[in-house]
Amino acid sequence: MAKLPKLKIRGLGWDVSEGIRDFEQAKYLPFGQNVIILVEGNAIKSYEDLIRLASQNPHRDKEFLEVKFLELLRGG
Repeated sequence: MAKLPKLKIRGLGWDVSEGIRDFEQAKYLPFGQNVIILVEGNAIKSYEDLIRLASQNPHRDKEFLEVKFLELLRGG
């Protein structure tokens, strides 16, 4: 497998510290919790989804992928 890019984390409404992370650290992102994880504008639901996205054009040759967290608001 080709070298995977680093992740540029930007927390929006979620308790995740911002910064640059190695790709392997994505295993510990809050998948399945009350948050939408956007990577380069694509909603990602699992670490495996992230690997697939990072392996495809145009993302596979990037040095960084931008990751954003959007908290799900629940009300009623």
